[in-house]
Amino acid sequence: MRRRLSVFAVLLAGSAGLAGLAPPSAVAAVSAAAPATATLPTGDRVTVRTTADGRSLFDIRPVAEKGMARALVHLRLGDRDYEVPGTALPYLGRGLDLSLFDVKALLAGASAPVDPAAFGAALAKQYKEDNARGHFGGRGLFAGGKTFALSGAPVRRAVQPRSVLRTVSVDANDIAGKPADTGVAFLYNTDDGNLLDPNENLNYFSGGTAKFSAPDGNYSALGLFWTADADGNPTEVRFSAQPEFAVKADKTVRVDASRASSKVTWVTPRPALLDDTGFFFRRAAKTGPALLVDFDAGPGVPISVSPVAVPVRTGAVQTYPYSRLVSPPGPGVPYEYVLQKASVGTIPQQRYVITAQDVAAVDATYFSEYSSLGLRQRSGMFSFEDSSGRVSHPIQLPRKQTEYVSAAPDLAWFGGFSKYVLPGPFPGWAGGQYEAFHRYQGGSSVTEDWNKFPLHPAGAVALLPLGDAAAFTQPGATRAGDLVRFAITPFSDNQPGHTGFGYYGESRDTITGSYRFTQDGTTLAEGSPSGGFAVGFDQEVAAGPATLGLTIDAGRTGPMYHQSTASHTEWTWKSQHVEGATLPTALYCARGDNGPDRSCAVEPLLSLGYAVGGLRPDGSTASGPQGLDLTVGHLQQSASSPVTAATVQYSTDGTTWQDATVTARGDGVFHAGFAATTDTFRGIDVSLRVTASDAAGATIAETITAAYHVYAS
Repeated sequence: MRRRLSVFAVLLAGSAGLAGLAPPSAVAAVSAAAPATATLPTGDRVTVRTTADGRSLFDIRPVAEKGMARALVHLRLGDRDYEVPGTALPYLGRGLDLSLFDVKALLAGASAPVDPAAFGAALAKQYKEDNARGHFGGRGLFAGGKTFALSGAPVRRAVQPRSVLRTVSVDANDIAGKPADTGVAFLYNTDDGNLLDPNENLNYFSGGTAKFSAPDGNYSALGLFWTADADGNPTEVRFSAQPEFAVKADKTVRVDASRASSKVTWVTPRPALLDDTGFFFRRAAKTGPALLVDFDAGPGVPISVSPVAVPVRTGAVQTYPYSRLVSPPGPGVPYEYVLQKASVGTIPQQRYVITAQDVAAVDATYFSEYSSLGLRQRSGMFSFEDSSGRVSHPIQLPRKQTEYVSAAPDLAWFGGFSKYVLPGPFPGWAGGQYEAFHRYQGGSSVTEDWNKFPLHPAGAVALLPLGDAAAFTQPGATRAGDLVRFAITPFSDNQPGHTGFGYYGESRDTITGSYRFTQDGTTLAEGSPSGGFAVGFDQEVAAGPATLGLTIDAGRTGPMYHQSTASHTEWTWKSQHVEGATLPTALYCARGDNGPDRSCAVEPLLSLGYAVGGLRPDGSTASGPQGLDLTVGHLQQSASSPVTAATVQYSTDGTTWQDATVTARGDGVFHAGFAATTDTFRGIDVSLRVTASDAAGATIAETITAAYHVYAS
């Protein structure tokens, strides 16, 4: 028998980059194996889920909570992604090499000759001093011409120009109306995005000018300007664009900050305070990679943009503002707006009036048995984007709130929730779940429960329509011929489309786990997947028909975990050779050289969904008689059979089990009642044991230790 390691994955298909064109046939895979995390030389952390074709989904966690060190600029130049803290911007080319912030190079093991925690603090101090004197570079960290670059970063050579080089002068006055000595200029060839090296795309202003050498052709220029107060906190950001001009001789173009006259403004139905805001600028060429500048300015910083009414003729321009606004302090359920609005071809005026039809109202609950400060990332991605990701924001747990989220046919959302932040100098995610790509319908109301107990193993669920080509999801178990593939993630919650962090933990945790796969009782594969996210492997089986079995154990204990600390799940199902089966567009079996392989069928494993009666956001319910609604189904798109039976047992000590009274309500839904007195169900943890079966002989048996808590009252 042949066994191959595999990963749980979601595939994302991006666009070709030009407005109005359909997505290309090549697609990308987003792995749910442990995402890779890079630490910037300034100590900020960037967690990346990388697609098979090189696109990246980012979660950015800055060390600083405010100031220019908190402001982050994402650049995509050529085929490289750079995450640049605001404190580094004025020193690019003046002591800091752009390679320091090359995310791919950092993930590949390139290193900076600095201590990140110390260097980040020193750079912030240097920025504050230089900002006060109005001149950057040449002093302190950069005295004597000192420069910093990344060791081992790749060197990319520009395509050799086929014509004489011209001098392109990008002139600008800054926000104060003086010749710019701060700010960054970008030059981009809109005929061929590969024509200039990433370092040739970028320069800084000095004496009101940033100079470039470039061959003849069509170009776009962008000036990025900012101001900061005496403490180094950003006070304003401006984008000034010349999105299209021709170079046939030496050329001068202006990108004065004063042209950025349109301030990003949101008018919302309910009062809301600006908490975080940014602006995304993408200029695509007729061929080659696009230029991307994405400035996340941080809390409350105004951003202004230069409107452009005439559509570009060469390539495409795509922009959008994005903001998070929160409810004012006061009584009642808190709320927030998460908004972004895309424009293609032109750059419109930046005042947006939001109505109820522009957003979906999300009734969101974030469950946690401990009071903690977690993280929430919600990233919106349009089809024209090559990469995407937003800074995760702190969220006090447990929590209930209403979230008004932008809805558009071309806007897919992804992200996740962290139960708490890892201890230590470099914060990161711990506990929680990721969510699948999904869209919202304007004017709708939906409910989303995060980390709702009990937690247990689950396979991925595609939330986009099954015929949608924007994202591709790998089901929990598939079969192609006689090759069976698995991708099941422990510690998932009960919201379809959410998958947990699996066997990933931190130094204070004890993580245990194992799996066993059988055919007609004979073990074909087994192992301990501790340290990764999912139980993911491929295994060849005999042609059958036969009874297959999968057992997964998962344990997670630590100072931040008290509920659903362990699960034991056993599946059995009938299976035989699969030939000629094809999954719908939104699902796939495996990655292929020419896109997703869909030549397989989903195996009919049973799935469970739990809803504990009266469960509070802290993972507990009132003492006294208990109730549980149990939903028994099958993996999405499997050839399911009617669910025929279910049993539920409960335990208050984890060893002695009592039967619950189970009532079938139809369509795989059962209600379990626990005949218990108030005294026996007070201040204890309840463990659950569930079994279910269907008419085709598939079974599931699951035990969850300390599934939820009953509080003393």
